[in-house]
Amino acid sequence: RNNLIMSNSGQYKDGTGIIMRLVCAIFFILFTTLYLNKYQPDILAVTQHVLSHGATHYNNVVGTILITLTLWLIQVAIYAGTRLNHRAHALTYLPSMLLLAVLTDVSPGLTTSNYLGVWAWLFPLLMVVYACVVWFFKQLEPMEPVAPSSGLFSRVTWINLLQLMIAAFVVCAIGCSDVVFHSRMRMESEMIKGDYHAAVGVGRTVAKADSSLSMLRILALTKDHALCEKLFEYPLVGGSDAMLPNEKTVKLMMLPEDSVYATFGIVFKEKMKPLTYLKHVNKSKYANKDSRDWLLCAYLLDCDLDKFAATLPLYYKVNGPLPKAFREALVLYNHLRKKPLIIYREPTMDADYEDFKKVYYQTSNAIARMSNVKDSYGTTYWFYYLSHSGSLRH
Repeated sequence: RNNLIMSNSGQYKDGTGIIMRLVCAIFFILFTTLYLNKYQPDILAVTQHVLSHGATHYNNVVGTILITLTLWLIQVAIYAGTRLNHRAHALTYLPSMLLLAVLTDVSPGLTTSNYLGVWAWLFPLLMVVYACVVWFFKQLEPMEPVAPSSGLFSRVTWINLLQLMIAAFVVCAIGCSDVVFHSRMRMESEMIKGDYHAAVGVGRTVAKADSSLSMLRILALTKDHALCEKLFEYPLVGGSDAMLPNEKTVKLMMLPEDSVYATFGIVFKEKMKPLTYLKHVNKSKYANKDSRDWLLCAYLLDCDLDKFAATLPLYYKVNGPLPKAFREALVLYNHLRKKPLIIYREPTMDADYEDFKKVYYQTSNAIARMSNVKDSYGTTYWFYYLSHSGSLRH
């Protein structure tokens, strides 16, 4: 006789059904916990911040525990009502998995759009379809063949586990996977805590960026006292216009705007472009080292080497120690201008620039050129200037 005998209730008498359900529960709880705690905490934080209009703040540990527990209890209730076992037991987790996906399906347009979006009508429709599917599989249960294996390595266990893995991939596909948005929210979370050094390290290997992320990097580097040294080691978008929030292309989700303007201690009633704002600040009594560095970096972000060269001597001794970005900009300026306002020589960096040009011009293919110099010089101002101006000629 077969070792596995089915009872009238559809349970495996040797405990295979219990083991299968236990394995499924462990997988679900582990996946949900890791997904919420490690992958989506900042997305949940901004969601709660926006929906509560800043009145409440998301706690990662408490939020992970409460959401995981709630979703698991929903599954327990569905199983208690359906007693769905065997190959279709994993279906009892689908509503919880779908709710998890809906909860984290957040976009950067959260502040201007409806949070639920299409889920407001799609989720109820899917639940109706789900009820029909559950009923169908419930009718098939009495006809299921006896499983040829038992325990942890039973076929029924692995079939259900495979279904849960597929559901987990679907959750990850539906939930927010925008790396730029993730980086922005992680940076804002770190800066709210006052950990600017941690914020500087966020998304360092991410090749993409937007204007809002660029602004956050500029602010974090300023607070970490590394703006003029490391600014162009990151992908940057938007030029000087990305230096201050404008509520359109450059905006903050959780961090107050005051935290940006507090760097300079002054806010004008009239909304100005960042470059105009910085010029006014530096003419006022509120001018400080940060405002001067921001103005110089603004010229560099706009690839305006002439304005940079004309302004630099007002704030720095050109023959004295200079930050890395300024030295690279001066080397580039001296190579591009026949009659530069400032004569600047640094043998090591001059040699590096010549090598940079050699790597760039070693092929005629534009895409290959950019790829070649990015590999070796992607963290220099020279690469930034080339990628934003499109040329190494004046």
